[in-house]
Amino acid sequence: MRFLLLLTLLGLALVGRPALAADGDLSVTVLGTGQAVFGDQVWPYQLLRLQEPGKAPTYAQWFPPRQPGVSPAMMLTRPYDGISWTGEAVDAKWAARGDGLHPDDSEPHYHAGSSVISYVLSNPDSIAAESFYYLFNDFGVLAVFGRFYAGGDIQNDRDDMHAGMRFLAQAPGVDRSRIGVYGGSWGGFEALYAAVDAPAESRPRVGVALFPLSDFAREVDYVFNVVPTRVTDPTKRQQYATFFEPYLRRIIATTGDGSGGTPPDFSRWTREHLASTLATPFLVVHEDWDTLVPVEQTATLSALAGPRITPLYFQHWDPVDWNSRALDHGPLVSTKYWSVVETVSVGHLLTNLGRPTQFLVVPFTEQTLATWLWDVRVLQWIGGDVRAVAPLLRELMDPRVFLFEPSTGKVVGGADWVTAVINMLWGTQYTSAALRDVLAVGLPL
Repeated sequence: MRFLLLLTLLGLALVGRPALAADGDLSVTVLGTGQAVFGDQVWPYQLLRLQEPGKAPTYAQWFPPRQPGVSPAMMLTRPYDGISWTGEAVDAKWAARGDGLHPDDSEPHYHAGSSVISYVLSNPDSIAAESFYYLFNDFGVLAVFGRFYAGGDIQNDRDDMHAGMRFLAQAPGVDRSRIGVYGGSWGGFEALYAAVDAPAESRPRVGVALFPLSDFAREVDYVFNVVPTRVTDPTKRQQYATFFEPYLRRIIATTGDGSGGTPPDFSRWTREHLASTLATPFLVVHEDWDTLVPVEQTATLSALAGPRITPLYFQHWDPVDWNSRALDHGPLVSTKYWSVVETVSVGHLLTNLGRPTQFLVVPFTEQTLATWLWDVRVLQWIGGDVRAVAPLLRELMDPRVFLFEPSTGKVVGGADWVTAVINMLWGTQYTSAALRDVLAVGLPL
């Protein structure tokens, strides 16, 4: 009931309105419709097959905007979600297997000795839960499924994201000047390349990519050449080899492996390609203890792309032991500060895409966000890269922003909360207006 109370407090009125899109050589087929329930509300959706000539079909779940007129829209990249409603045999096979680890046997280059992959079946209600803060803030939401388990290659993933952007280019009810894109890890790669390939009509205004794989040539080099220099334990090395094997097959299926005298072609899969073609500004979040996608990928992309990439680094001040580190994107972004990642990401997208006069509800966990800001304060003292923090805090101070803590129901103006915490941790006495001016330059000293 907290969400209903919040609606009343903020005066948000939502009006249902379905929409369907179809255009030219993009064939759009509605395979099903329904109403997802989350947050004490009902969210109508459509299950879509998007077909471009000469390409495999793409599948997506579309939540049309519920406001009259046109509304902002978000595209969410969903590389791993299992879906069972496509009518394709491959989806039925994997759904019947159920959640868990299974042989990667739908991938064309699967062979004896190939690694297993993880599968998790998603349903429309779970996608609504993942999309909630965009839906709640009156956005249309398109979740595009990459279906990693169904096989294919990285070009197929790129095609899926292009089909999603093509759909948003002509979907009714979408304000095409206010489109955003969001994804993490493999989905971060999909988000970056979706923005690069988007038609002019639906080029995203802003994007967020969490610990994204942005350069496939360097990732292959990382697996074969960098990991052996960092990791000496043979058991851990085997864990790396097992984990990356399915990814390498999908990469090589597009680029080639150099056999037969033809070198691999990474010309469309590097940071140089991204930097030369990316027009959308992105917030990119990355931790320095990432063992799956090294943080150097974001650092080097940022150096080439300039202001189009804003890197937010989650950093440690003690050295890392690569032999004992788990294979993940880092303990800070994966567990300790995941709610912070959500707060700054959602806040960045909503403030850049929301209507000028609407309330914007951003989730936060108060204690965790305050703890992270103390870590930022320490990093500032020791010379860490905290340049991205001030503009992100300034966005949370936007007059439209209300911070909402789901576990307690607490609602507070973003400007009031940020001012109070900065004054406490930095020992300052700013008013909200004065602090916004300070944050336009950087964090207080």
